[in-house]
Amino acid sequence: MDFASIIEGLRDKITGLIDSLSEKLSELMETNKKLVFLFAGLIFAVLLCLILLVIALSKSDKEKDTKSIPRTEILEVEEAVIPDGPKLPKDYNISRPAKDKWSDEEAEEWFTIPGENEVESLSFSNDKIVKDILEAAP
Repeated sequence: MDFASIIEGLRDKITGLIDSLSEKLSELMETNKKLVFLFAGLIFAVLLCLILLVIALSKSDKEKDTKSIPRTEILEVEEAVIPDGPKLPKDYNISRPAKDKWSDEEAEEWFTIPGENEVESLSFSNDKIVKDILEAAP
């Protein structure tokens, strides 16, 4: 099967069909001109009605899309009431000034020397973080 021959045969059939239609139309025109003009006018009227219908529908869609902004009414409102905050004891400080250094007394009170297990655990977790970072590197 050669596509060129198929296309050429199809083209021949289409030209033959167009020729036969034009011959029949010219014969009909010679025998009954009123019928041809009536049929052409009817087709023109239908096309004109379709065009007007499409234009009317598109305008109605635009009118639906463009809605006017509703008028806003400003109501008089009383002053806003701010609720009371949580009740805290008088000697409770929410924040305090940060010190650059602990005193020796504070260090003895709050600092504990880590044991061997804590150091190993910290070392293991740090090694795991480094390993995860290096595995993700290209």
